[in-house]
Amino acid sequence: MNLLDLLGDAAAIAANPVAGLAKVALDVAPDIASLFGDDAEKAVGKLADTVRAITGTDNPDKAREMLADPNLVFQLRAQAQGFAHAERMQQMTGAITTLTATLADRQNARARDSDFIKAGRGNTRANVLLVTAGLGIVGGIGFMVFGNVDGNTAVGGCIISVVTLLAGKFATAFDFEFGGSADSEQTRTLLAQAPPIGR
Repeated sequence: MNLLDLLGDAAAIAANPVAGLAKVALDVAPDIASLFGDDAEKAVGKLADTVRAITGTDNPDKAREMLADPNLVFQLRAQAQGFAHAERMQQMTGAITTLTATLADRQNARARDSDFIKAGRGNTRANVLLVTAGLGIVGGIGFMVFGNVDGNTAVGGCIISVVTLLAGKFATAFDFEFGGSADSEQTRTLLAQAPPIGR
């Protein structure tokens, strides 16, 4: 449900003072609605917290009276932007942590493969998985073509899903072996930020 739709429901506001405080915030500063993203329930809570922090009251009517002061409206906007910024930073931190873990995992796996090669062995497990994925892709496509399976049926949809999954795993294996476009983009970004080499 959209934030504005949620706060347009008079019954919901009457039953929930938190929604009433959020409605007050949107009435006096409608531009802050876009700061909190698509999660309407979380946005209502953040807006209510902001109004409560600025006005010091849980009563929507008293909060509305106090927010007749333009200085308090300015504070409301500033605090709402601060909440939204903190949330974005938290999301970015999570994304960076995930990326760092993924890259470390890939680096460890490449080091393991390097150790296998130095020891004169191959990574049999990885090779078997790649061959199996390749055979699954070819087999699925072949079954659909030669078995006249319609992609719009349940069986056809299932086969397409499995082939797509296997193709994604195959692409991940290629990225691992040869470096993916994401790796190349990160390398270009790092090189662009590096200081020039002295002569």
